Amino acid sequence: MDVFENVDLETKTLIVERWKIMSESDKTHFINQASLALTVWGNDLEGKGLVIEILKSMVSNGSTTLADFGLYISKIMNEKKGERAKKVKRASLIIEGYRLKHELPSEPHRDIGL
Repeated sequence: MDVFENVDLETKTLIVERWKIMSESDKTHFINQASLALTVWGNDLEGKGLVIEILKSMVSNGSTTLADFGLYISKIMNEKKGERAKKVKRASLIIEGYRLKHELPSEPHRDIGL
């Protein structure tokens, strides 16, 4: 099963467009944050599904870089229950430390008025 199976074409296009305009540094930060999250959440369909939820949230909010990944984890944290909620919170704390260490912004980069 493809984790992008239930993602509409417009959202997929926005994700790819964001990726294309990102700096190599931002690409690395996105990959590192998503990898840290999957380490905690699990590399199964459910863990990957959480990454997709975050990507969808980011592009719908107008984020201009996928390097903002860690800023959007708290958005899904409140929607999860039980063990998965604990894992989402743990990943959020780990990624927050990563973002602080690498001096990444605490506010998302967004398109305004687009």
